[in-house]
Amino acid sequence: MTLKLFLKKYSTFFFIIALFIVLEFLVYFAVKYIYQGDTKRELESSARTFKVELDISRNNLSQLARVFFDTSVDTNMIKEIMYKASHTKESQKLTLLREELYLLLSPSYNYMKKYDVRQLHFHLPNAVSFLRFHKPLKFGDSLVGIRASLEYVNEKKKFISCFEEGRIFNGFRNVYPIFKDKEFVGTVEVSYSFSALKKNMLEVGKSSLLFMIDSQVVKDKVFNEEKLNYKENSFKGFNYDKGTLEDDMQIPLEELYAINCAISKEAMAKLHNSELFSLYYEDTKLSEDKKILVTFIPIFNIAKERVAYVISYKYVQIKDILWYKSKMLFLALSFLSFVISIIAFVLISYEKKKFLDIKSIATHDKLTSLYNRHGLDELLDNEIGNAIYFNKEISMIFFDIDHFKKVNDTYGHAKGDFVLQELSRLVSSKLRGNDIFARWGGEEFIVFLKTTTLDNAVKIAEKIRSSIEEHDFEGINITSSFGVVQRKDDENKDALLHRVDILLYQAKEIGRNKVVS
Repeated sequence: MTLKLFLKKYSTFFFIIALFIVLEFLVYFAVKYIYQGDTKRELESSARTFKVELDISRNNLSQLARVFFDTSVDTNMIKEIMYKASHTKESQKLTLLREELYLLLSPSYNYMKKYDVRQLHFHLPNAVSFLRFHKPLKFGDSLVGIRASLEYVNEKKKFISCFEEGRIFNGFRNVYPIFKDKEFVGTVEVSYSFSALKKNMLEVGKSSLLFMIDSQVVKDKVFNEEKLNYKENSFKGFNYDKGTLEDDMQIPLEELYAINCAISKEAMAKLHNSELFSLYYEDTKLSEDKKILVTFIPIFNIAKERVAYVISYKYVQIKDILWYKSKMLFLALSFLSFVISIIAFVLISYEKKKFLDIKSIATHDKLTSLYNRHGLDELLDNEIGNAIYFNKEISMIFFDIDHFKKVNDTYGHAKGDFVLQELSRLVSSKLRGNDIFARWGGEEFIVFLKTTTLDNAVKIAEKIRSSIEEHDFEGINITSSFGVVQRKDDENKDALLHRVDILLYQAKEIGRNKVVS
């Protein structure tokens, strides 16, 4: 079987295989798209959820600061001290007032440190530091240009809550104006470190948290001697606040550092774009074959500038769930593709068979099952074209049954039909597999011989002639007359048929039962 015939025979099968492959590609990319979409939405949802948790924790700490301010700071004694401090320039009097204020609030400040208050800091109306409870010997420095929150409260005379880097510490700051008989006499700040925020959030859910600040902010604002409290990390342009790096979380610090190193390249672009985002991390060596959801929440200052990030690390199973969901969807859609392919195969095969049946009826003789005149016409056009292209010899035998009308008249048409059928079987058995045998009409037959010279065609015709003559058609003896030609180089189908037809009639004229070429 030639490759062309093989491909033609199994064309439907190859088409269905190709269809199934195409459907599988579509299924793969569809499932991949759905999986990526689900993953993206889950990451975005996780980031928003964590931001809400962070905002709630910040609000809780701000409420605690308000209680401390209302009960311990916003008192007549404190207001009187700040009133006197705002109306004197004498350093000795300021020192005494500072000592008095420190003695009054030290017990409350030490108590509030249990709730992770990091700074209790009083300022004079011109934003000059009056008393830092965390560093009482550090005072008198102007915070104009350093602490925008103080400038805001000094100008608006209104409370503000924000994150801000300071000369010594950064903090989630709550800055309150202080009034004595409606006169503005200074400000006080109650601030929390990230550690307080972390403790509050860890009480809500199991996660590990890190905090990092923009290194340029540290460079611009922190006292030089205090910059040692910061260290570089895997995210270029950011520093850890050493004071927040307690190794008391679900995931050890060293493992968090390793995770940051692994994801730094993926995270950097979004970090410098100040985005809120989450990403998945997986490393069996570090996380015991667990997936970790890493969420980055930008922290903005009063000027809406991103100055820091809170990073959350949490073990999750959602990625495994999404992967399992995608796998099940892929299998379901693959099965559907298989079913569609099978249905397509059945339908195409049925339609192809129906088409071939119709074509067979149109191109084959009903009585003998040989090609009819219409079918032979189609084949001749194709085969002559091939012979011309490949420069091959082709020959044709045209014969009919001698005195066939007498058979019908003597034995009846049923017997005549039997003779035609028996002759068709007999001649077919004498031909090669690639020879074409057709009933041209009535008792006329044509044999088309591929790659056959005239001499060989005559031999084949003679063989057929003698076989017919010697064959017993159930008591009937018949003979046939033959015309044989080989196609000439310039000869088309019609010319070839015309020439072989003439030779057939010559065979009849010279006595029948002859082969003329």
